[in-house]
Amino acid sequence: MDEPSRIGLTKEANIQLEEMLSTIDLDKKLIKFDLYRLAVALGIKNGISPKTVPNQTEGNLRVSELDENKALFIAVDSLGICDEGQSVYRCIEALADQGIRDFYHVYRNNVSKIPWEQLLGE
Repeated sequence: MDEPSRIGLTKEANIQLEEMLSTIDLDKKLIKFDLYRLAVALGIKNGISPKTVPNQTEGNLRVSELDENKALFIAVDSLGICDEGQSVYRCIEALADQGIRDFYHVYRNNVSKIPWEQLLGE
């Protein structure tokens, strides 16, 4: 299976992520990568079965930068959670897209604050 060199988010999820990042006064690129990775990790933890993202994504993240040591690839591939014929990185993209939407929903319901203890708790 050919893997993409870039992955991203749907336009809607990307706008939501940028809104959340606008409240942070740090290196947004690093935080964006970390939130993307966290969204994938929480999707795996919560047993989300990712589906292919229906809309064209804005593939603005280089896989080589996002997943330098292939930890995301190995985790997702070894769990066998991807649809038949779906590339692993497209599966990761779908997990991230859903996770960012979930973060945003919690963010909006908590007066523009992400309640980390709620998201990361058991």
